[in-house]
Amino acid sequence: GTVVIWGAGPSGRLMHDLLREEGVGIDGFLDVHPRRVGGYKRGRPVWAVEHLGELGDRFILVAVGAAGARTQIRAFLADRGRTEGQDYLFVA
Repeated sequence: GTVVIWGAGPSGRLMHDLLREEGVGIDGFLDVHPRRVGGYKRGRPVWAVEHLGELGDRFILVAVGAAGARTQIRAFLADRGRTEGQDYLFVA
C-alpha cells in the first residue's frame, strides 16, 4: 500500500527518504505551513491537512517534531474518526 506523511519539513523529508529506500509508496505530504501547502517536496504533492477527508483510508505517518504538536494532531485526527496505531502512527 501507500502512505501519506504528515509533515513536509526536515523530519517528514527524512522519513520519505528512508521509506523510499525500503520501497514504500508515498502519495504525498500533509502540512499546515502556508508556504509548503500546494507545492511539492521530494516530487510529491503537499496538501493542506483539511484535505484529509479526500485521501480515503490511506495510512498516515506523522513526522512533526514541534513541541505540543502531537497533542493537537492526535485531537485533529480523532475528530475525524482516525485511530492511533490503526490509521496513523507518530514517527517523529
